Amino acid sequence: MSNDTKDGNITPEQIEEWKKKYKTDKLHKLTVKDKTGNPIVGYLRPPNREIKATALSMYSQNKILECGEFIRDNCWLGGDERLKMNGDIADTAAVQASGIIKFLEAELGEV
Repeated sequence: MSNDTKDGNITPEQIEEWKKKYKTDKLHKLTVKDKTGNPIVGYLRPPNREIKATALSMYSQNKILECGEFIRDNCWLGGDERLKMNGDIADTAAVQASGIIKFLEAELGEV
């Protein structure tokens, strides 16, 4: 399998264009291996506040798969479309996409 196929036909130049467009220095590369071990790759941008809010609402209702699907679908930039369409592959991609939302360590206390 060629690197073009593994990377969903996305070039380094395309990645740089996305970084400029979304004013970020970091994108997310989502990789799922198919049943034969071949990587299936897609790219996601960081979620904005609205996407985070909706996703966290789903997550708080224990809708983990739906949360990941929402993030994957709304942050999708490009790559192998099987990550969004194909049963086990799409489900695995969604679960992984739910891990995009990160928070800094914080503490809330009384004074």
